[in-house]
Amino acid sequence: MAHVLDVEADGSEEPPREPTRSAIIAPMRLYGSTSSPFVRRVRVVAQEVGESVERIDTATEAGLAALREVTPIGKVPTAIVDGRVLYDSHVIVDWLVTTRGWHDLAPPRDVWRTHNLVNAIDAALDGIVQLFYLRREGFAVDGTPYAQRRLDRAEAVFGWLGKELAPDKCSFDGGLGLAEIALVSAVDWMDFRKAYPTDRASALGELRARWREHPSLAATPPMD
Repeated sequence: MAHVLDVEADGSEEPPREPTRSAIIAPMRLYGSTSSPFVRRVRVVAQEVGESVERIDTATEAGLAALREVTPIGKVPTAIVDGRVLYDSHVIVDWLVTTRGWHDLAPPRDVWRTHNLVNAIDAALDGIVQLFYLRREGFAVDGTPYAQRRLDRAEAVFGWLGKELAPDKCSFDGGLGLAEIALVSAVDWMDFRKAYPTDRASALGELRARWREHPSLAATPPMD
């Protein structure tokens, strides 16, 4: 980009000023729906780190067509940010906290532990999502060994997460971080879709209550 030199009244030239990021970088384009817990995760982190978002609603045919133009996977969330196309919530979130900083989010004290927490939450969520879509397609999945294994996994994950809580019982690391956001997004979606009886995750109730009205989470509830 060419710079225009500023000329002082005495004819001297000021060195070119670097344009601000907001002047040269467009908002992140986020492809996804307002119901997806994985999209919500990205929206929450973006709000926490001050990243503006232009959301492309993939609940519409036009939105789905736009998504297919930028990713062969056809899954949400997908983002275009800083000129890059990024697939998967983990990758998008990593990009945001790496390039924008953590701001008021709690950085992991042990990044590998945080990865384990988020991966466990995702394992529980993925299984319940699968059951939800099978039921919606009319498959008689309830009561089958396939369904029971996924329900058992979710229950085991939530039980384990309860043991991983910090002493405050409201977080894993003493603040709002990636694992807390992933958990709230997952369990709220399960309630929204009535896909899993979340009262079985009673050990995590204080964490959910603590962050329920936090601005970035209160602004992004799951909805159709």
